[in-house]
Amino acid sequence: MKPVQSRRDFLRFAAMSAAYPLLSSSGMGAKAVERKRNRPNVLLIICDDLNDWALHPPGHPKAKTPNIDRLRQKSVSFANAHVAVPVCGPSRKCLFSGLYPQTIDDYGFAAWKSVPLLEGCVPLPLHFRNNGYNSYGTGKLLHEGAGGDFYTAYGIGPDYGPWPWMGKGRVSNTPGPAQYEKWKKHLPINMHRDLNYGPLSDVPQWKAGAIEGIPGAKGWYYEDAKPFRYVDRRDRDRMPDEISADWAVDILSKKHERPFYLGVGFIRPHTPLYAPRKYFDMFPIEDIQLPPYMRDDLDDCASVLRERWQWGYKKYEALIKAGGEKSWKEWVQAYLACTAFVDDQIGKVLDALDKSGYGDNTIVVLTGDNGYHVGEKDCIQKWHLWEESTRVPLLVHVPGAGGNGRSCDHPVSLIDMYPTLVDLCGLSGDPNKGRSNNPLGGYSLRPFLENPERKDWDGPSVALMAIRDNKASPHFSVRSRRYRYTLCGNGQEELYDHKKDPHEWANLAGNSGYEKTRMQLRKELMSILSKTTIPENFMPGKAGGDGNEQQVSQR
Repeated sequence: MKPVQSRRDFLRFAAMSAAYPLLSSSGMGAKAVERKRNRPNVLLIICDDLNDWALHPPGHPKAKTPNIDRLRQKSVSFANAHVAVPVCGPSRKCLFSGLYPQTIDDYGFAAWKSVPLLEGCVPLPLHFRNNGYNSYGTGKLLHEGAGGDFYTAYGIGPDYGPWPWMGKGRVSNTPGPAQYEKWKKHLPINMHRDLNYGPLSDVPQWKAGAIEGIPGAKGWYYEDAKPFRYVDRRDRDRMPDEISADWAVDILSKKHERPFYLGVGFIRPHTPLYAPRKYFDMFPIEDIQLPPYMRDDLDDCASVLRERWQWGYKKYEALIKAGGEKSWKEWVQAYLACTAFVDDQIGKVLDALDKSGYGDNTIVVLTGDNGYHVGEKDCIQKWHLWEESTRVPLLVHVPGAGGNGRSCDHPVSLIDMYPTLVDLCGLSGDPNKGRSNNPLGGYSLRPFLENPERKDWDGPSVALMAIRDNKASPHFSVRSRRYRYTLCGNGQEELYDHKKDPHEWANLAGNSGYEKTRMQLRKELMSILSKTTIPENFMPGKAGGDGNEQQVSQR
């Protein structure tokens, strides 16, 4: 049922819609200056590796995220939101540039200022600064952190710790003692770091000689090798996400003469899956439910997709070999624990906004940089063109918006957030004009914020996402309301019908009954590419087959 909207809320949203026309930088009168000063603030929260388990419904039945839930109740929840690249570094560059990966020719972890085609592109926080805002940030926003002069002030940079201290060496490359013993027969040691999990109270202790050349050591350390003090649950150092939350709370408690943009980047539930014990205790191992799973699920997938990005498959295989279903349940428990932990940090920030007096004039966005496989398709990782990797929560709260408290199932992309915030805040429309001259790739979501059920808007009917392995041809996927269609660089295809197959277990690309659907989705995919950039080495062949295409047989 549509929530009741008060007249006060309606008038506030109507006023916001009318009060922020595009402002030139010169010749503004007193009223224009006042409008600029009263523009809405923005709070953007992004969590690392946060999949859709945090959403209720559908979510994981055991997930406990009361703070995300309360934000959802007063936001438009985009239930079919997808990232442009399903891995953190490039996903964030696309989000903060508003550009597709094929436009900037980057699908990897290079820093913003190291990507040639991003030269002259204005990142979102800097665009706010250029329009009279104070831009604040903390934690992991871009993969590399602050990004130089993009912000007025920045808290801490990305820190995935604490990590087990091994006595020497780069802390963040180490497994924990328990994990080393569990995985040493099944994985190379450089993969152990991504299978670390457990409560903070299990202070790691290495015995001398456990790994050749490693002295005995005990304790936790931050990413930069500074000690992380742990005595007990009441007497310990703060985890990096707790530091970021406290920093954001402090910013919100201040008096602001200018409108502000505040970005908060939380690390969890990214690995290592360490969190205070109370969050593990919230999910007794005997109550853990494993995600939906189908044996041999990969058999009908495009071979080029299942043969690349082996890290996630190897992690799942090691987990099962080491302890079977019990180890898998421990991993699910740790992921849920870290999600509950980050939900508490989100709650601190939302509480501070409520107390600040700025809540009635602050747009709140909460999302993730990519999804995450937690055993589905024999994988523990992201970096794939399946639903678990690409779909993320996207909650957008605009004070007084008609769609608040409702869900939108139209497919959208995170690159749509840049033009959406430009639109809602009345910023200059083309941040790159006269610089890189790259127009923003996304579209404003304002129509869905007013009416989540509407069927038409200026943007595409599908969301586009891509991955690429080094300099090989990229692979692209589109998600419509009902289907996912994937076109690989070598011509292999996948097609899934989410109405009948929400877990993407049956590839229908070779099913003649779906030929019309396959062709239409391929046409829509190529249409988006033609309006952005078609990579030179992306040559999958013409629809209908020319000898280059390889359709994967259905089950």
